[in-house]
Amino acid sequence: MQPLANLAGRGARLSAPRPDELEISVFGPGYGESIAVHLGDGRWMIVDSCIDNRSERPAALEYFGDIDVSCEDQVAIVLATHWHDDHIRGLAEILRACSTARFACSHAFSTREFLLLVESPALGTEQLPAGLREFAEILAILKERRAAGNLLLGTPELVNQKTVLDQSARCEVMSLSPSSATVMEAVQAFATLLPEPSQPMKCVPSPKANEGSVALWVCGASGVALLGADLERNSKDDRGWGAVLGCAPLMKGRASLVKVPHHGSSTGHDQRMWDELLVSQPHAMLTPWELGGRHVPDAADRDRICALAPAAVIAGDTVAKLDRYQPAVERTLREATISRQAAIGRTGHIRARCTPSDKGQWRVDLIHNSQRLCAA
Repeated sequence: MQPLANLAGRGARLSAPRPDELEISVFGPGYGESIAVHLGDGRWMIVDSCIDNRSERPAALEYFGDIDVSCEDQVAIVLATHWHDDHIRGLAEILRACSTARFACSHAFSTREFLLLVESPALGTEQLPAGLREFAEILAILKERRAAGNLLLGTPELVNQKTVLDQSARCEVMSLSPSSATVMEAVQAFATLLPEPSQPMKCVPSPKANEGSVALWVCGASGVALLGADLERNSKDDRGWGAVLGCAPLMKGRASLVKVPHHGSSTGHDQRMWDELLVSQPHAMLTPWELGGRHVPDAADRDRICALAPAAVIAGDTVAKLDRYQPAVERTLREATISRQAAIGRTGHIRARCTPSDKGQWRVDLIHNSQRLCAA
C-alpha cells in the first residue's frame, strides 16, 4: 500500500503542479462534489462544483487562489456531469470566473425540451429545482459571451463513440458517457415535465437517476485516471456503466486512479468497471453524502471498496445530522424535492499527482478534512 502524505490544511504550503505533472484534486463534502484536473502546462479543467463549508465559495476557486492559478487564463474547460443540485450548485460562479473556458455538458441539455424547462415561467420560483435554476444562469452567461466552441457530450446519432474534450502533448481527456440511449431517454423525461399548451407551469421534480452522468477518462504520459461522477449501474448494456464498457477498446491501457462513482454507493457499483477498466488495487478517491438520514458510503460500501482498493481515501468522513423541523415543514420539503446536507468540519481535499518518471504511481495527499477509508 503506497503511503499517503497528510498535510496540515490551510496552513500547509500548497503549490501549483509542475508543467509535466498530472493532478486530480477532489473536493467534498461541502455542498456537492468537485474535481480539478491539471491537464499540463498550467492548463486546468474543473468538473462540477462543491461549495466550501467555510468560505461558501466553490472549493476549486479557493484552491486556485491558494496556488496562484489564474481562473481567467488557465482554466480551459468547465464541465457539468449532470444536473443534480449537489454537483452543480455554484457552477455558474465558476464559469463566470473562468472567462475563457469552454463549457461542456450532456447533449441532452441542448435539446428543445430541456431549454423549455429552463426558460419556463417557474424559473423565478421554488417550483423549479435548484439544478435547473443554476443551468439557467449558466446559459445566460454563455449567451452574454456569445460563446463558441462549447462541448456537447453524447449524441442521439452516435453510439459508444468517444468525445475528446481536450488533447495535448501532455494529456487527453475523453467523455465515456452519456450513451445515445441515455440521452434520448433523458429528452423523453424532460418532455413529460412540460405542461400542456395553455396550462400553467407545474412544479418540476428533481431528477432521481444518474444514468446520464458524464464519466471521464483522463490519459496522460504521467498516468491514467477514471472519473466516475455519479454514473450508475443499469441492467441494460446501452446505459450506465454497461455503455461505458462498450468504449473500452477506445481507451489506452487501464486506469490506476479512480474517482469512485456515486459516493461509493451500491447503485454506482459495477464490478465490470473494476475488472476491465482499472488496474488491480488502484488508488481510489470518493466523497461522502447524506440524504434522508442515509449515509453514503455505508459500512457495506466501505467493505466492498476496501476489498478492491485498500488504499482508498475519502474527502471527509462523517456528515452531521440535519436539524429536523416540524412534520408539516419536513413534508413540504420532501414534496418540493429539496435535498439537504449538513457537513461537519472543513471541506475535504484529496490531491493525487504523478509525473512521467512516476510511471503511473500516484502521490496522494490528504488536505483538510480527508482521511483513509480503510483500516491500515
